[in-house]
Amino acid sequence: MKTLNENSAKIFCRLIDKMNGKQHLKIVNEPYMPLTIEQIGEGIGTPWGDGVLYSLCHYYEQNGDLMQDPEMCFVVVDKRGNDSTAWEHVEIVPYRFEQANLAIYQQSVIIKDNRLAKFHRVQQADHAEFANIWLSNIEQQRFI
Repeated sequence: MKTLNENSAKIFCRLIDKMNGKQHLKIVNEPYMPLTIEQIGEGIGTPWGDGVLYSLCHYYEQNGDLMQDPEMCFVVVDKRGNDSTAWEHVEIVPYRFEQANLAIYQQSVIIKDNRLAKFHRVQQADHAEFANIWLSNIEQQRFI
């Protein structure tokens, strides 16, 4: 299973830390679409320990509906402890991608009985590659 690279993990952790223990955070940064990060689950068994599920999403409204552009979901195992800069102690696995306006929904990792059950190797690697680029863009666009 492909995890995010260290730079992307750092960016993602900074977003998590910005939540300050809340379940979700919406960041408005004109002229870009709002960015929302939301904790959507916890207690997911992984090879690295128990993980937490997060959704990261840009969205816009169309005909009264929120459209993901895109949304990605991640399993995060965060063992930084009291050192928020210990990025090497974080494993982040992208497992879902959605792009509403193109009717794309891809789930590259199956979670069953609160455990990572199986995954589609090529698609999951593609998700990790896209997430690395997207998180770099999020940093460059000053969402952090």
